[in-house]
Amino acid sequence: MPRQGLILVALLVLGACGDPDSTASPAPTRAGLATNLPFSLVELGPDSGLDFATRSGRGDDGDQIVEVKSTGIGVLDFDGDGLQDVVLVAGSSLERRRRGEPGFGLRLYRNLGGLRFVDVSAAAGLADLDLGWTCAAAAADVDGDGDDDLYVTAWGRNSLLLNEGGRFRLAVGELADPSWGTSSVFHDLDGDGDLDLYLCNYLDFDPATAPRDGVDGQVCRWRGLAVMCGPKGLPPAADRVFENLGGGHFRDASEAWGIAALPPSYGLGVVAGDFDGDGRAELYVANDGMANFHLERDPITGRFEDHALEEGLALSEDGAPQAGMGLDAADLNGDGLDDLICTNFGGEVNDLYLSIAPGFYLESSAPSGLALGARETLGWGVLVRDLDLDGRLDVFVANGHVYAQAARAGTGTDYAQKNLLWLGRPEGRFELVGERGHPGLAVQKVSRGALAADLDEDGDLDLLVCNLNDRPTLIENRLDRVALGRDFLAVRLRRGDGNREGIGARVRLLDRPEAPVLEVRRQYSFQSSGEARLVWGLPAGHAPLRAEVLWPDGRRERFVVRRNRLNLLVAGEGGS
Repeated sequence: MPRQGLILVALLVLGACGDPDSTASPAPTRAGLATNLPFSLVELGPDSGLDFATRSGRGDDGDQIVEVKSTGIGVLDFDGDGLQDVVLVAGSSLERRRRGEPGFGLRLYRNLGGLRFVDVSAAAGLADLDLGWTCAAAAADVDGDGDDDLYVTAWGRNSLLLNEGGRFRLAVGELADPSWGTSSVFHDLDGDGDLDLYLCNYLDFDPATAPRDGVDGQVCRWRGLAVMCGPKGLPPAADRVFENLGGGHFRDASEAWGIAALPPSYGLGVVAGDFDGDGRAELYVANDGMANFHLERDPITGRFEDHALEEGLALSEDGAPQAGMGLDAADLNGDGLDDLICTNFGGEVNDLYLSIAPGFYLESSAPSGLALGARETLGWGVLVRDLDLDGRLDVFVANGHVYAQAARAGTGTDYAQKNLLWLGRPEGRFELVGERGHPGLAVQKVSRGALAADLDEDGDLDLLVCNLNDRPTLIENRLDRVALGRDFLAVRLRRGDGNREGIGARVRLLDRPEAPVLEVRRQYSFQSSGEARLVWGLPAGHAPLRAEVLWPDGRRERFVVRRNRLNLLVAGEGGS
Protein backbone atom coordinates (compact mmCIF):
# COMPACT_ATOMS: atom_id res chain seq x y z
CA MET A 1 0.00 0.00 0.00
CA PRO A 2 1.39 3.46 -0.83
CA ARG A 3 2.43 5.53 2.18
CA GLN A 4 -0.30 8.10 1.37
CA GLY A 5 -2.85 5.33 1.73
CA LEU A 6 -1.40 4.32 5.07
CA ILE A 7 -1.70 7.88 6.29
CA LEU A 8 -5.37 7.86 5.30
CA VAL A 9 -5.85 4.60 7.22
CA ALA A 10 -4.22 6.21 10.26
CA LEU A 11 -6.53 9.22 10.07
CA LEU A 12 -9.57 6.96 9.80
CA VAL A 13 -8.40 4.99 12.86
CA LEU A 14 -7.96 8.20 14.82
CA GLY A 15 -11.35 9.38 13.71
CA ALA A 16 -12.92 6.15 14.87
CA CYS A 17 -11.25 6.54 18.25
CA GLY A 18 -12.24 10.16 18.64
CA ASP A 19 -10.24 12.59 20.74
CA PRO A 20 -7.53 10.42 22.40
CA ASP A 21 -8.01 12.26 25.69
CA SER A 22 -11.77 11.70 25.72
CA THR A 23 -12.13 8.39 23.92
CA ALA A 24 -15.15 6.39 25.02
CA SER A 25 -13.95 3.34 26.93
CA PRO A 26 -14.75 1.40 30.06
CA ALA A 27 -13.98 3.28 33.25
CA PRO A 28 -10.35 2.58 34.20
CA THR A 29 -9.43 0.94 37.44
CA ARG A 30 -7.84 3.55 39.69
CA ALA A 31 -4.51 2.83 41.31
CA GLY A 32 -5.01 1.29 44.74
CA LEU A 33 -8.54 0.07 44.02
CA ALA A 34 -7.91 -2.85 41.65
CA THR A 35 -9.58 -6.08 42.74
CA ASN A 36 -9.35 -9.74 41.80
CA LEU A 37 -5.64 -9.47 41.12
CA PRO A 38 -4.35 -12.72 39.61
CA PHE A 39 -0.94 -12.60 41.28
CA SER A 40 1.11 -10.63 43.81
CA LEU A 41 4.25 -8.52 43.40
CA VAL A 42 6.18 -8.32 46.66
CA GLU A 43 9.31 -6.28 47.36
CA LEU A 44 12.15 -8.14 49.02
CA GLY A 45 14.33 -6.06 51.32
CA PRO A 46 18.13 -5.98 51.74
CA ASP A 47 17.98 -9.45 53.33
CA SER A 48 18.09 -10.75 49.75
CA GLY A 49 21.74 -9.69 49.71
CA LEU A 50 21.25 -6.90 47.16
CA ASP A 51 22.12 -4.27 49.74
CA PHE A 52 24.51 -1.94 47.87
CA ALA A 53 23.34 1.64 47.32
CA THR A 54 24.61 2.97 44.00
CA ARG A 55 25.89 6.54 43.85
CA SER A 56 25.24 9.22 41.28
CA GLY A 57 26.45 12.49 42.73
CA ARG A 58 26.29 13.74 46.27
CA GLY A 59 22.72 12.80 47.09
CA ASP A 60 19.22 14.09 46.59
CA ASP A 61 20.27 17.70 46.04
CA GLY A 62 22.44 17.23 42.95
CA ASP A 63 22.66 20.42 40.92
CA GLN A 64 24.48 19.08 37.85
CA ILE A 65 22.88 16.96 35.16
CA VAL A 66 25.44 14.16 35.52
CA GLU A 67 24.18 13.62 39.08
CA VAL A 68 20.54 12.88 38.19
CA LYS A 69 20.67 10.26 35.41
CA SER A 70 21.64 7.50 37.84
CA THR A 71 23.15 4.14 37.08
CA GLY A 72 22.02 0.94 35.41
CA ILE A 73 21.31 -2.67 36.29
CA GLY A 74 21.68 -6.01 34.56
CA VAL A 75 21.53 -9.78 34.86
CA LEU A 76 23.89 -12.37 33.40
CA ASP A 77 24.96 -15.91 34.12
CA PHE A 78 28.61 -15.05 34.71
CA ASP A 79 29.56 -18.42 36.23
CA GLY A 80 27.57 -20.73 33.94
CA ASP A 81 25.47 -22.35 36.67
CA GLY A 82 22.16 -21.59 34.93
CA LEU A 83 21.07 -18.90 37.43
CA GLN A 84 20.86 -15.23 36.58
CA ASP A 85 23.33 -13.17 38.57
CA VAL A 86 22.95 -9.42 39.13
CA VAL A 87 25.32 -6.62 38.17
CA LEU A 88 24.84 -3.18 39.75
CA VAL A 89 26.51 -0.19 38.15
CA ALA A 90 27.81 1.69 41.16
CA GLY A 91 28.48 5.22 39.83
CA SER A 92 30.60 7.96 41.41
CA SER A 93 30.44 11.58 42.58
CA LEU A 94 31.83 14.94 41.53
CA GLU A 95 33.76 15.11 44.78
CA ARG A 96 35.57 11.85 44.05
CA ARG A 97 36.28 12.97 40.52
CA ARG A 98 37.72 16.31 41.68
CA ARG A 99 39.99 14.46 44.12
CA GLY A 100 41.18 12.13 41.36
CA GLU A 101 39.68 9.09 43.07
CA PRO A 102 38.23 6.17 41.12
CA GLY A 103 34.51 5.65 40.82
CA PHE A 104 32.66 2.84 42.54
CA GLY A 105 32.77 0.62 39.43
CA LEU A 106 30.52 -2.45 39.40
CA ARG A 107 29.07 -4.77 42.01
CA LEU A 108 28.45 -8.36 40.95
CA TYR A 109 26.08 -10.54 42.98
CA ARG A 110 26.00 -14.30 42.49
CA ASN A 111 22.56 -15.89 42.53
CA LEU A 112 22.47 -18.56 45.26
CA GLY A 113 18.90 -19.61 44.45
CA GLY A 114 15.76 -18.78 46.36
CA LEU A 115 16.19 -15.06 45.61
CA ARG A 116 19.35 -14.89 47.71
CA PHE A 117 22.48 -13.16 46.44
CA VAL A 118 26.05 -12.67 47.59
CA ASP A 119 28.60 -10.04 46.52
CA VAL A 120 31.38 -11.72 44.49
CA SER A 121 32.84 -8.57 42.93
CA ALA A 122 36.33 -9.24 44.27
CA ALA A 123 36.41 -12.89 43.26
CA ALA A 124 35.22 -11.94 39.76
CA GLY A 125 38.06 -9.44 39.33
CA LEU A 126 35.87 -6.33 39.43
CA ALA A 127 36.70 -4.81 42.81
CA ASP A 128 39.97 -3.12 41.83
CA LEU A 129 39.04 -1.87 38.36
CA ASP A 130 38.91 1.90 37.87
CA LEU A 131 36.01 2.23 35.43
CA GLY A 132 35.32 5.92 36.05
CA TRP A 133 31.82 7.26 36.61
CA THR A 134 29.96 4.15 35.46
CA CYS A 135 26.47 4.46 33.95
CA ALA A 136 25.33 1.10 32.52
CA ALA A 137 26.50 -2.44 31.73
CA ALA A 138 25.34 -4.45 28.69
CA ALA A 139 25.83 -8.22 28.91
CA ALA A 140 26.34 -10.62 26.00
CA ASP A 141 28.82 -13.23 24.78
CA VAL A 142 30.68 -10.85 22.48
CA ASP A 143 33.70 -13.10 21.79
CA GLY A 144 31.71 -16.30 21.28
CA ASP A 145 33.55 -18.32 23.92
CA GLY A 146 30.44 -19.44 25.81
CA ASP A 147 30.16 -16.96 28.68
CA ASP A 148 28.71 -13.51 29.22
CA ASP A 149 30.93 -10.46 28.84
CA LEU A 150 30.16 -6.88 29.91
CA TYR A 151 30.35 -3.54 28.15
CA VAL A 152 30.34 -0.69 30.67
CA THR A 153 29.37 2.83 29.66
CA ALA A 154 30.51 5.81 31.68
CA TRP A 155 30.87 9.55 31.84
CA GLY A 156 34.37 9.22 30.51
CA ARG A 157 36.04 6.13 29.05
CA ASN A 158 33.83 3.11 28.37
CA SER A 159 35.18 -0.37 29.10
CA LEU A 160 34.86 -3.88 27.66
CA LEU A 161 35.21 -6.62 30.29
CA LEU A 162 35.81 -10.09 28.86
CA ASN A 163 34.68 -13.04 30.99
CA GLU A 164 37.36 -15.70 31.29
CA GLY A 165 35.80 -18.55 33.22
CA GLY A 166 33.98 -16.43 35.79
CA ARG A 167 36.65 -13.75 36.19
CA PHE A 168 36.62 -10.56 34.13
CA ARG A 169 39.55 -9.00 32.29
CA LEU A 170 39.63 -5.39 31.13
CA ALA A 171 40.13 -5.44 27.36
CA VAL A 172 41.80 -2.18 26.40
CA GLY A 173 40.87 -1.48 22.84
CA GLU A 174 38.46 -0.11 20.31
CA LEU A 175 35.37 0.29 22.52
CA ALA A 176 36.91 2.80 24.96
CA ASP A 177 34.74 5.66 23.70
CA PRO A 178 35.47 8.83 25.73
CA SER A 179 32.00 10.39 25.51
CA TRP A 180 29.24 10.23 28.13
CA GLY A 181 27.77 6.84 27.24
CA THR A 182 24.30 5.83 28.42
CA SER A 183 22.48 2.79 27.00
CA SER A 184 24.03 0.40 24.50
CA VAL A 185 22.86 -2.71 22.68
CA PHE A 186 24.54 -5.84 21.29
CA HIS A 187 22.94 -7.13 18.10
CA ASP A 188 24.01 -8.63 14.77
CA LEU A 189 23.61 -5.40 12.82
CA ASP A 190 25.38 -6.51 9.62
CA GLY A 191 24.06 -10.07 9.41
CA ASP A 192 27.46 -11.80 9.59
CA GLY A 193 26.70 -13.99 12.61
CA ASP A 194 28.33 -12.07 15.46
CA LEU A 195 27.26 -9.26 17.78
CA ASP A 196 27.97 -5.65 16.93
CA LEU A 197 27.46 -2.73 19.32
CA TYR A 198 25.39 0.44 19.09
CA LEU A 199 26.27 3.09 21.68
CA CYS A 200 24.04 5.97 22.80
CA ASN A 201 25.98 9.05 23.82
CA TYR A 202 24.29 11.80 25.79
CA LEU A 203 26.09 15.17 25.81
CA ASP A 204 29.44 16.89 26.26
CA PHE A 205 29.69 17.77 29.93
CA ASP A 206 32.35 19.68 31.86
CA PRO A 207 31.36 20.58 35.44
CA ALA A 208 33.68 23.60 35.32
CA THR A 209 31.84 25.20 32.42
CA ALA A 210 28.36 23.63 32.58
CA PRO A 211 25.57 26.22 32.93
CA ARG A 212 24.08 26.84 36.37
CA ASP A 213 20.97 28.74 37.27
CA GLY A 214 21.75 32.35 38.15
CA VAL A 215 25.30 32.19 36.82
CA ASP A 216 26.35 34.11 33.70
CA GLY A 217 22.76 34.97 32.93
CA GLN A 218 21.51 31.37 32.96
CA VAL A 219 17.85 30.89 33.86
CA CYS A 220 16.95 27.26 34.55
CA ARG A 221 13.40 27.02 35.84
CA TRP A 222 10.80 24.30 36.19
CA ARG A 223 7.32 25.24 37.40
CA GLY A 224 8.77 28.47 38.78
CA LEU A 225 11.54 26.75 40.76
CA ALA A 226 15.29 27.04 40.19
CA VAL A 227 16.60 23.63 39.06
CA MET A 228 19.74 22.14 37.56
CA CYS A 229 20.43 23.10 33.95
CA GLY A 230 20.32 20.80 30.95
CA PRO A 231 20.24 19.04 28.69
CA LYS A 232 19.34 22.08 26.61
CA GLY A 233 22.21 24.52 26.64
CA LEU A 234 24.75 21.71 26.52
CA PRO A 235 26.12 20.27 23.25
CA PRO A 236 24.60 16.87 22.35
CA ALA A 237 26.97 14.00 21.60
CA ALA A 238 27.04 11.74 18.56
CA ASP A 239 26.14 8.05 18.83
CA ARG A 240 28.58 5.44 17.54
CA VAL A 241 28.44 1.91 16.18
CA PHE A 242 31.15 -0.76 16.34
CA GLU A 243 31.55 -3.80 14.11
CA ASN A 244 32.55 -7.06 15.78
CA LEU A 245 35.74 -8.44 14.24
CA GLY A 246 35.87 -11.54 16.45
CA GLY A 247 37.89 -12.48 19.50
CA GLY A 248 36.69 -9.46 21.49
CA HIS A 249 37.93 -6.96 18.89
CA PHE A 250 35.83 -4.26 17.26
CA ARG A 251 36.24 -1.43 14.78
CA ASP A 252 34.45 1.90 14.71
CA ALA A 253 31.99 1.59 11.81
CA SER A 254 30.12 4.83 12.49
CA GLU A 255 31.23 6.44 9.24
CA ALA A 256 30.93 3.36 7.05
CA TRP A 257 27.48 2.41 8.38
CA GLY A 258 25.98 5.92 8.22
CA ILE A 259 25.71 6.56 11.97
CA ALA A 260 28.15 9.48 11.76
CA ALA A 261 25.70 11.24 9.42
CA LEU A 262 23.03 11.41 12.14
CA PRO A 263 22.68 14.72 13.99
CA PRO A 264 24.27 14.64 17.46
CA SER A 265 21.41 14.09 19.92
CA TYR A 266 20.83 13.48 23.61
CA GLY A 267 20.76 9.67 23.35
CA LEU A 268 19.38 7.77 26.36
CA GLY A 269 17.73 4.52 25.27
CA VAL A 270 18.10 2.02 22.43
CA VAL A 271 16.43 -1.24 21.43
CA ALA A 272 17.27 -3.43 18.43
CA GLY A 273 15.29 -5.98 16.45
CA ASP A 274 13.57 -6.83 13.21
CA PHE A 275 10.54 -4.67 13.92
CA ASP A 276 8.99 -4.73 10.44
CA GLY A 277 9.69 -8.37 9.58
CA ASP A 278 11.91 -7.77 6.55
CA GLY A 279 14.76 -9.90 7.92
CA ARG A 280 17.11 -7.00 8.64
CA ALA A 281 18.06 -5.53 12.00
CA GLU A 282 16.71 -2.12 12.99
CA LEU A 283 17.44 0.27 15.84
CA TYR A 284 15.08 2.56 17.71
CA VAL A 285 16.82 5.28 19.73
CA ALA A 286 15.22 7.52 22.37
CA ASN A 287 16.61 11.04 22.47
CA ASP A 288 16.02 13.43 25.37
CA GLY A 289 14.07 16.46 24.13
CA MET A 290 14.98 15.76 20.51
CA ALA A 291 13.50 13.66 17.71
CA ASN A 292 13.94 9.91 18.17
CA PHE A 293 15.72 7.78 15.55
CA HIS A 294 14.42 4.71 13.72
CA LEU A 295 17.43 3.35 11.89
CA GLU A 296 17.08 0.84 9.06
CA ARG A 297 19.97 -0.54 7.04
CA ASP A 298 19.95 -0.20 3.29
CA PRO A 299 20.67 -3.72 1.88
CA ILE A 300 22.68 -2.28 -1.01
CA THR A 301 24.82 0.42 0.62
CA GLY A 302 25.02 -1.16 4.08
CA ARG A 303 24.34 2.24 5.64
CA PHE A 304 21.71 2.94 8.29
CA GLU A 305 19.17 5.64 7.49
CA ASP A 306 16.73 7.36 9.84
CA HIS A 307 13.06 6.86 8.86
CA ALA A 308 11.49 7.84 12.18
CA LEU A 309 9.80 11.02 10.97
CA GLU A 310 8.04 9.51 7.96
CA GLU A 311 7.02 6.41 9.95
CA GLY A 312 5.50 8.32 12.87
CA LEU A 313 8.19 7.40 15.43
CA ALA A 314 10.19 10.62 15.79
CA LEU A 315 7.84 12.92 17.69
CA SER A 316 4.79 13.04 19.92
CA GLU A 317 1.28 12.71 18.56
CA ASP A 318 1.23 16.52 18.46
CA GLY A 319 4.41 16.68 16.41
CA ALA A 320 6.77 17.81 19.18
CA PRO A 321 9.99 16.21 20.43
CA GLN A 322 9.70 14.59 23.84
CA ALA A 323 12.14 13.63 26.58
CA GLY A 324 12.61 10.03 25.45
CA MET A 325 14.16 7.84 28.16
CA GLY A 326 13.54 4.08 27.95
CA LEU A 327 12.37 1.70 25.22
CA ASP A 328 11.01 -1.76 24.63
CA ALA A 329 9.55 -3.60 21.65
CA ALA A 330 6.97 -6.39 21.40
CA ASP A 331 4.00 -7.45 19.31
CA LEU A 332 1.09 -5.97 21.27
CA ASN A 333 -1.60 -5.97 18.59
CA GLY A 334 -1.06 -9.52 17.31
CA ASP A 335 -0.06 -8.69 13.73
CA GLY A 336 3.35 -10.39 13.97
CA LEU A 337 5.20 -7.07 13.87
CA ASP A 338 6.82 -5.41 16.84
CA ASP A 339 5.24 -2.34 18.39
CA LEU A 340 7.39 0.19 20.24
CA ILE A 341 6.98 1.90 23.61
CA CYS A 342 8.97 4.93 24.76
CA THR A 343 8.89 6.50 28.24
CA ASN A 344 8.94 10.28 28.59
CA PHE A 345 9.13 13.23 30.98
CA GLY A 346 6.50 14.23 33.53
CA GLY A 347 3.57 15.98 31.89
CA GLU A 348 4.00 13.79 28.81
CA VAL A 349 2.54 10.35 28.21
CA ASN A 350 4.60 7.26 27.52
CA ASP A 351 4.23 6.72 23.80
CA LEU A 352 2.90 3.43 22.46
CA TYR A 353 3.59 3.22 18.73
CA LEU A 354 1.47 0.42 17.26
CA SER A 355 2.50 -1.00 13.90
CA ILE A 356 -0.47 -0.79 11.57
CA ALA A 357 1.58 -1.92 8.55
CA PRO A 358 5.27 -2.59 7.93
CA GLY A 359 7.09 0.72 8.33
CA PHE A 360 4.12 2.71 9.64
CA TYR A 361 3.12 3.34 13.27
CA LEU A 362 0.22 4.97 15.07
CA GLU A 363 0.65 6.56 18.51
CA SER A 364 -1.93 4.73 20.62
CA SER A 365 -1.19 5.35 24.30
CA ALA A 366 -4.59 6.90 25.06
CA PRO A 367 -6.86 4.42 23.20
CA SER A 368 -4.92 1.50 24.68
CA GLY A 369 -5.18 2.75 28.28
CA LEU A 370 -1.41 3.23 28.76
CA ALA A 371 -1.80 7.00 29.07
CA LEU A 372 -3.71 6.58 32.32
CA GLY A 373 -1.46 7.53 35.23
CA ALA A 374 1.61 8.15 33.07
CA ARG A 375 1.31 11.92 32.70
CA GLU A 376 1.75 12.45 36.46
CA THR A 377 5.04 10.51 36.53
CA LEU A 378 8.45 10.72 34.86
CA GLY A 379 9.14 7.39 33.17
CA TRP A 380 12.50 5.67 32.72
CA GLY A 381 12.87 1.91 32.45
CA VAL A 382 10.10 0.03 30.66
CA LEU A 383 9.48 -3.62 29.94
CA VAL A 384 6.79 -5.52 28.06
CA ARG A 385 6.39 -9.07 29.39
CA ASP A 386 3.62 -11.48 30.41
CA LEU A 387 4.02 -11.09 34.16
CA ASP A 388 0.79 -12.84 35.20
CA LEU A 389 1.08 -15.63 32.58
CA ASP A 390 -2.41 -15.06 31.22
CA GLY A 391 -1.21 -15.09 27.62
CA ARG A 392 -1.28 -11.29 27.21
CA LEU A 393 1.71 -8.96 27.46
CA ASP A 394 1.84 -6.46 30.33
CA VAL A 395 3.73 -3.16 30.68
CA PHE A 396 5.83 -2.09 33.68
CA VAL A 397 7.41 1.37 33.97
CA ALA A 398 9.95 2.61 36.54
CA ASN A 399 9.42 6.24 37.57
CA GLY A 400 11.31 9.00 39.35
CA HIS A 401 11.87 12.71 38.85
CA VAL A 402 15.13 14.45 37.93
CA TYR A 403 14.46 17.55 40.03
CA ALA A 404 14.64 17.19 43.82
CA GLN A 405 12.46 20.30 43.88
CA ALA A 406 9.56 18.13 42.65
CA ALA A 407 9.08 17.08 46.29
CA ARG A 408 7.95 20.59 47.22
CA ALA A 409 4.29 21.38 47.77
CA GLY A 410 2.44 22.77 44.80
CA THR A 411 4.40 21.07 42.03
CA GLY A 412 1.65 18.54 41.33
CA THR A 413 4.11 15.66 41.41
CA ASP A 414 6.90 14.24 43.59
CA TYR A 415 10.60 13.45 43.42
CA ALA A 416 10.31 9.83 44.55
CA GLN A 417 7.50 8.11 42.63
CA LYS A 418 5.73 4.78 42.49
CA ASN A 419 6.37 2.43 39.62
CA LEU A 420 3.39 1.52 37.45
CA LEU A 421 2.00 -1.71 36.02
CA TRP A 422 -0.60 -2.06 33.29
CA LEU A 423 -1.99 -5.56 32.77
CA GLY A 424 -2.87 -6.65 29.26
CA ARG A 425 -6.58 -7.00 28.61
CA PRO A 426 -8.61 -8.22 25.60
CA GLU A 427 -8.72 -6.22 22.37
CA GLY A 428 -5.33 -4.66 22.91
CA ARG A 429 -6.23 -2.62 25.99
CA PHE A 430 -4.31 -2.23 29.26
CA GLU A 431 -5.56 -1.78 32.80
CA LEU A 432 -3.57 0.20 35.35
CA VAL A 433 -3.43 -1.78 38.59
CA GLY A 434 -2.60 -0.45 42.01
CA GLU A 435 -0.82 -1.60 45.11
CA ARG A 436 -3.71 -3.57 46.64
CA GLY A 437 -2.38 -7.10 46.62
CA HIS A 438 0.84 -5.77 45.08
CA PRO A 439 2.95 -4.25 47.87
CA GLY A 440 5.89 -4.15 45.50
CA LEU A 441 4.08 -1.37 43.62
CA ALA A 442 3.75 0.71 46.79
CA VAL A 443 7.49 1.35 46.88
CA GLN A 444 8.16 5.04 46.22
CA LYS A 445 11.72 5.80 45.13
CA VAL A 446 13.63 7.75 42.50
CA SER A 447 13.76 4.83 40.07
CA ARG A 448 15.58 4.56 36.76
CA GLY A 449 16.37 1.26 34.97
CA ALA A 450 14.18 -1.86 35.15
CA LEU A 451 14.26 -5.42 33.85
CA ALA A 452 12.38 -8.71 34.15
CA ALA A 453 14.07 -12.09 34.75
CA ASP A 454 13.19 -15.44 36.27
CA LEU A 455 15.57 -15.04 39.19
CA ASP A 456 14.19 -17.93 41.26
CA GLU A 457 13.60 -20.38 38.37
CA ASP A 458 9.92 -20.86 39.17
CA GLY A 459 8.64 -20.03 35.69
CA ASP A 460 7.35 -16.50 36.21
CA LEU A 461 9.31 -13.27 35.80
CA ASP A 462 10.56 -11.24 38.74
CA LEU A 463 11.45 -7.53 38.54
CA LEU A 464 14.63 -5.60 39.26
CA VAL A 465 14.69 -1.80 39.43
CA CYS A 466 17.69 0.44 40.04
CA ASN A 467 17.21 3.61 42.06
CA LEU A 468 19.06 6.91 42.35
CA ASN A 469 21.43 6.85 45.34
CA ASP A 470 19.73 3.80 46.82
CA ARG A 471 19.83 0.03 46.77
CA PRO A 472 17.90 -1.72 43.99
CA THR A 473 14.29 -2.80 44.32
CA LEU A 474 13.88 -6.57 43.96
CA ILE A 475 10.25 -7.58 43.39
CA GLU A 476 9.30 -11.23 43.64
CA ASN A 477 6.50 -12.42 41.39
CA ARG A 478 4.31 -14.69 43.51
CA LEU A 479 1.97 -16.47 41.15
CA ASP A 480 -0.06 -19.54 42.03
CA ARG A 481 -0.19 -21.19 38.61
CA VAL A 482 -2.06 -24.26 39.86
CA ALA A 483 -4.87 -22.22 41.42
CA LEU A 484 -5.15 -20.03 38.32
CA GLY A 485 -4.90 -22.90 35.85
CA ARG A 486 -1.88 -21.49 34.03
CA ASP A 487 1.29 -22.95 32.58
CA PHE A 488 4.46 -21.28 31.46
CA LEU A 489 6.58 -22.08 28.45
CA ALA A 490 10.22 -20.94 28.58
CA VAL A 491 12.73 -21.09 25.74
CA ARG A 492 16.42 -20.36 25.34
CA LEU A 493 18.25 -20.61 22.02
CA ARG A 494 21.73 -21.82 21.23
CA ARG A 495 23.86 -21.40 18.12
CA GLY A 496 27.40 -22.35 17.27
CA ASP A 497 28.55 -19.02 15.83
CA GLY A 498 29.40 -15.66 17.37
CA ASN A 499 25.75 -15.03 18.24
CA ARG A 500 25.57 -17.88 20.73
CA GLU A 501 22.17 -17.01 22.26
CA GLY A 502 20.45 -16.31 18.95
CA ILE A 503 19.88 -12.63 19.71
CA GLY A 504 17.49 -11.31 17.08
CA ALA A 505 15.79 -14.67 16.48
CA ARG A 506 11.99 -14.65 16.53
CA VAL A 507 9.94 -17.50 18.00
CA ARG A 508 6.25 -18.28 17.52
CA LEU A 509 4.10 -21.05 18.95
CA LEU A 510 2.48 -22.88 16.06
CA ASP A 511 -0.26 -24.45 18.19
CA ARG A 512 -1.15 -21.15 19.89
CA PRO A 513 -1.61 -18.61 17.06
CA GLU A 514 -2.94 -16.04 19.54
CA ALA A 515 0.34 -16.09 21.50
CA PRO A 516 2.69 -13.20 20.77
CA VAL A 517 5.71 -13.69 18.56
CA LEU A 518 8.73 -13.03 20.79
CA GLU A 519 12.20 -11.90 19.77
CA VAL A 520 15.38 -12.64 21.69
CA ARG A 521 17.00 -9.44 22.97
CA ARG A 522 19.22 -8.67 25.94
CA GLN A 523 19.20 -4.86 26.09
CA TYR A 524 16.05 -2.76 26.43
CA SER A 525 14.45 -0.42 29.00
CA PHE A 526 16.88 2.31 30.19
CA GLN A 527 20.50 1.42 30.94
CA SER A 528 19.38 -2.16 31.62
CA SER A 529 20.45 -5.56 30.35
CA GLY A 530 18.24 -8.63 30.74
CA GLU A 531 18.36 -12.36 30.03
CA ALA A 532 17.83 -14.06 26.69
CA ARG A 533 15.02 -16.32 27.95
CA LEU A 534 11.59 -16.08 26.28
CA VAL A 535 8.51 -16.79 28.43
CA TRP A 536 4.86 -17.31 27.42
CA GLY A 537 1.83 -17.83 29.63
CA LEU A 538 -0.61 -20.57 28.60
CA PRO A 539 -3.81 -22.20 29.85
CA ALA A 540 -2.97 -25.32 31.83
CA GLY A 541 -2.65 -28.47 29.77
CA HIS A 542 -0.52 -31.52 29.12
CA ALA A 543 0.19 -31.69 25.42
CA PRO A 544 3.60 -30.53 24.14
CA LEU A 545 3.65 -27.67 21.65
CA ARG A 546 5.50 -26.82 18.49
CA ALA A 547 7.68 -23.73 18.30
CA GLU A 548 9.05 -22.24 15.09
CA VAL A 549 12.33 -20.34 15.28
CA LEU A 550 13.19 -17.79 12.62
CA TRP A 551 16.96 -17.51 13.07
CA PRO A 552 18.73 -14.22 12.29
CA ASP A 553 20.15 -15.70 9.07
CA GLY A 554 16.63 -16.38 7.75
CA ARG A 555 16.53 -20.15 8.35
CA ARG A 556 13.41 -21.60 9.96
CA GLU A 557 13.34 -24.60 12.29
CA ARG A 558 10.57 -26.28 14.24
CA PHE A 559 10.97 -27.80 17.68
CA VAL A 560 8.77 -29.70 20.10
CA VAL A 561 8.65 -27.76 23.38
CA ARG A 562 7.23 -28.79 26.73
CA ARG A 563 5.32 -26.84 29.32
CA ASN A 564 6.54 -25.71 32.73
CA ARG A 565 10.21 -26.16 31.97
CA LEU A 566 13.04 -24.30 30.25
CA ASN A 567 13.49 -25.65 26.71
CA LEU A 568 16.91 -25.31 25.07
CA LEU A 569 16.54 -25.08 21.27
CA VAL A 570 19.82 -25.71 19.45
CA ALA A 571 20.27 -24.54 15.86
CA GLY A 572 20.45 -27.47 13.46
CA GLU A 573 18.66 -29.90 15.77
CA GLY A 574 15.09 -28.99 14.84
CA GLY A 575 12.96 -29.95 11.89
CA SER A 576 11.76 -28.02 8.89
